[in-house]
Amino acid sequence: MDPIKSIVDIKRYFQKLPGIGEKTAERLAYATLKLSPDDLKNFSEAIMAVKDKVHRCPNCGVFIDSDECPICSDISRDQDTLLVVNETRNVISFEKNNIYHGQYFVLGGTISPLKNVSPDDVHIPELLSVIDKNNVKEVILALNSTVDGETTALYIAKLLENKQVKVSRLAYGLPLGADLEYVDDMTITRSLNGRVVLSEYKKNE
Repeated sequence: MDPIKSIVDIKRYFQKLPGIGEKTAERLAYATLKLSPDDLKNFSEAIMAVKDKVHRCPNCGVFIDSDECPICSDISRDQDTLLVVNETRNVISFEKNNIYHGQYFVLGGTISPLKNVSPDDVHIPELLSVIDKNNVKEVILALNSTVDGETTALYIAKLLENKQVKVSRLAYGLPLGADLEYVDDMTITRSLNGRVVLSEYKKNE
């Protein structure tokens, strides 16, 4: 018996999602057969709404579904610190733990020469603009503990060497290759509180 074309089509799209392999995609595709017509309709509408309503905040890069970014518009937040992360889900991790009260900037990825991902592809020029415009005093690099994350952190730190800004990164308590999304709350808190200074601007005396 040949594979069911509709199932194959759905499976192919599930496989485009990160972390979804062939077998998992196939299980998810068959699972859609058990959904009611209303659930399938709502599911498809929810997916479409993501593309229609969710957009990147022009200032911090966080994905939002409203005209006003809840983080950038919160005047109670510390305006002197800027936490640089890979993805919006990393912001949510810090926010739900209530361990950081400054501003954020979402790169949307990391520099990767092997994958042809350049600094421009991960919004580093916009990051530098935000730092200058908002007179940021400390940039905290909270990137994933991977080779690409390390490369990106060092690249940003080098760019900021001669600016009047302190550059730090999360302490090295994070496991090598760790994605912040899956690191426990206590480890993230300790890494943030024990962050390591990479460079600090000093005026010539």
